[in-house]
Amino acid sequence: MGKIMGRRYFSNFLILGVLFIAFSFFMGSCNSSNQEVPDDVPTQDTVPVVQENMRFGFNLDSYDVYYDTVKNGWTWSHLLLPYNLDQYTINTTAKAAKDSSVALKYINAGKPFMVLTKKGDTTRTVQHMVYEPDVFSYITFDFTNDSVQINRQNRPVLVEEKTISGMIYPNSNLSSELSKSFDSYVMAAALTESIEGVLAWSIDFFKLQPGDRFVVFYEQKSVDGVPYSVKKINAIWFEHNDAPIYAFHFQDSTGEVSGYYDEKGRETKRPFLMSPVKFARISSSFNRNRFHPIYKTRRAHLGTDYAAPTGTPILATADGTISRAARSRGNGIYVKIRHNSTYDTQYLHMSKIASGIRPGVRVKQGDVIGFVGSTGAATGPHVCYRFWKNGRQINHRAEKFPKSEPMKDAVLPEFRNYIEPIKKRLDRKIEQLPVLS
Repeated sequence: MGKIMGRRYFSNFLILGVLFIAFSFFMGSCNSSNQEVPDDVPTQDTVPVVQENMRFGFNLDSYDVYYDTVKNGWTWSHLLLPYNLDQYTINTTAKAAKDSSVALKYINAGKPFMVLTKKGDTTRTVQHMVYEPDVFSYITFDFTNDSVQINRQNRPVLVEEKTISGMIYPNSNLSSELSKSFDSYVMAAALTESIEGVLAWSIDFFKLQPGDRFVVFYEQKSVDGVPYSVKKINAIWFEHNDAPIYAFHFQDSTGEVSGYYDEKGRETKRPFLMSPVKFARISSSFNRNRFHPIYKTRRAHLGTDYAAPTGTPILATADGTISRAARSRGNGIYVKIRHNSTYDTQYLHMSKIASGIRPGVRVKQGDVIGFVGSTGAATGPHVCYRFWKNGRQINHRAEKFPKSEPMKDAVLPEFRNYIEPIKKRLDRKIEQLPVLS
């Protein structure tokens, strides 16, 4: 009797279970017609994909991998002897690399390389080597055949627009603020130079104040996800001393109009650069009653001293003709430029004058005319920049230069249509900027 009751109980339980499963399946089918499966939930047909550890075209999981960096004084032998390669093969490899299309004459200190050996090979015999001469390419060496195979592979360069914004804080400057957004100082320096290049005529970057703010749209070049340079500034908003400045890169459909313009279509370029050197600091300003550190007397300092390392390029601040390129006791090695009937500039204490710079030579704004030094009456490396207006020396940092004329009326509609969406994007970013309290 107990066995019969047990069978009935089990049968009833089994029937209820089957009905529950069928009902659940039916309800699931009904719901599926009204509900999509989220993209991040794997379906029954999804097969997990195992990502191989690929680099330089090799599956690194298949090898024992050794990373290193070329040290000072290293030769090919230093690279390859530790990996069970005989000297004869090393010599032929060096010759083949030099004579092949890759034309690799030398290995340079600081460059990374990678050696691949057979998995588990205790002799560490090299099968492949990868040498990286620069960020743009890598060179592979295949030692698995009778003769080494050498190939250069170019990495794809990605260009994409990026946005950076910020504010100048006390005891800070533009470069240090930009450095907060990059792992490498090289990128911060490149972006600083690009920004100053666009606004060099509008802003004296030695006079930045705490609370100055900026938004920049720029094109960044990167390789394998690592940024290495700035291709171009597309647009800038910079607020200096509560005065906002816009600059847009624009080229019209004919190609005749090209450059940086403010929101009214006026070219941002001005007659004179604010400074004759980049990445410098003002060590002594224009002062009619300065105590001279060498002569120990009060005498007028009718120029502005920009301190920079010896050898830093000195730039012509405007187009003009070289009137003097000489040396004197106090000025040291110097160059003087006649710009027009109104303005002259002079650059003192150079370490040397740039090649080809001599009286009568025509130079363009931004041309290198010499290099920072400490010749003449100088206590350290700097350039003393002097500025004449109508034959009288003045403080160039106090001079108000005329603004550029607006572009032609025929081009303005195209320009306004072009900058309208860009300015809206800039303005949205501006609204998000902090304000110095």
